[in-house]
Amino acid sequence: MPFPFHPLSEAKVSIEKVEQLILTKAREEAEALLAEAQKQAATRLRDAEARLRRRNQEEVERYRRQLQEEADRELAASTTEHNRKLLTERNRLLAEVRQRAEARVAERPQPAYRRWLAHQLRGLAGVGEGELICRSDDREPIGELLKELTDHAVSLELTLSAEELQSAGGFVVRCTEYDVDVTLESQLRALWPDVLPRVVTQLFGGPQGGSE
Repeated sequence: MPFPFHPLSEAKVSIEKVEQLILTKAREEAEALLAEAQKQAATRLRDAEARLRRRNQEEVERYRRQLQEEADRELAASTTEHNRKLLTERNRLLAEVRQRAEARVAERPQPAYRRWLAHQLRGLAGVGEGELICRSDDREPIGELLKELTDHAVSLELTLSAEELQSAGGFVVRCTEYDVDVTLESQLRALWPDVLPRVVTQLFGGPQGGSE
């Protein structure tokens, strides 16, 4: 036997279905909104973390560069100071070698020194008139050499000066327009550039520049 039709009951069921649909839709939309909000929040969080990491990395890199620059400056200053000290010590050693060489020249054997004086005087033949200035110890041997060379037809128009030369040896000829420096110091000075490379090699083990 069929149930009787009740319009109010059917209307109630329809309202409940509509309500259920609305609630379901609202819940789905709320869940979607929450998921989207969570997604956006996660994205913002990741972006913030990435920015923080980049900023930290930049700070770390900037600090590393700063430390490296300070280390480079300190190293450059230390290297410059070290090189300056090495250069000073090298030049001191070279000056000492040169002084010793001058001292040894000053201690020359007399026969060899006399031959050297004769050779230097012979090279002045033809320079014209001049005044020869020498050490007091060399006045006698140089006077004898001038006489000997003149006797052997060497043209020398030199007169011995009363002025005393302050030198390790040799002499200076004072002409009208110029002076001729034939001192031992000037001879050693002229030879020094040629001798210096060998001295440097023996002292330091390799070719280097040196003090004048």
